[in-house]
Amino acid sequence: MIIKSVQNQIFKEALNIQDKKFRDENGFFFVEGKKQIDEIPSDWTVKQFFISENYKNYITDFKNIVTLSERLFNKLSAVRSPQGIMAVVKKKCYDVKEVVKNTGLFIILDNIQDPGNLGTIIRSADAFGVKAVFVSKRSADIYSDKTLRATMGSIFHLPVLENIDIKNLLMLMKKENISVFAASLKGEKYLNTVKFPSKSVFIVGNEAHGLQNDVESSADMIVRIHMSGAESLNAAVAASIIMYEMSKQLSLHN
Repeated sequence: MIIKSVQNQIFKEALNIQDKKFRDENGFFFVEGKKQIDEIPSDWTVKQFFISENYKNYITDFKNIVTLSERLFNKLSAVRSPQGIMAVVKKKCYDVKEVVKNTGLFIILDNIQDPGNLGTIIRSADAFGVKAVFVSKRSADIYSDKTLRATMGSIFHLPVLENIDIKNLLMLMKKENISVFAASLKGEKYLNTVKFPSKSVFIVGNEAHGLQNDVESSADMIVRIHMSGAESLNAAVAASIIMYEMSKQLSLHN
């Protein structure tokens, strides 16, 4: 059976997932494209798969498959040239108190606005062994299509926690003896000269305005990246350099 009517209840419910408010309230999001769907771990819940009527790849392993007309599938898709397959996935819930008990490196993102930057940072965090990424309330949506595509599947590989109140999180982290560092052009020390403890968190601020003053003042140390040319870096590039340096140090200490 191929669903062809926009009035179909299954299609109407799926269409709602495009709305961030609905995603926040109901806890589902779209994963689009075969490559990203293949990254979904077995312990994540997939509610449904949607394929277009002309989808060419024969599917044998998926259950709960719904076939849509090309017109309806294109309405659901967020890309210009859809691959013809997407999944409705349940968000993974994490306990902040349990996450911060881990030893290792953490990243807090303070008001990162660009979904591409956000997704790239999550991907780099995955690459450099970061234990969790905490995303503040005013940041871009981690479950938007642009963010998810930029993660290249890394959203499924480590805890990424959204709508975080940074002040409360930092209080919790300090109780767990996590050292707090922040990136700023006003930093008194260069990144490559800092010795990071085995439990450390780094805060990266907004692309244009940097960190909020009260967040910056909560850090144990303000750090800057040494640059011999440009005065500043793209947020995702800066975060990736920071995570690489922290990860390299921790690897050397082990």
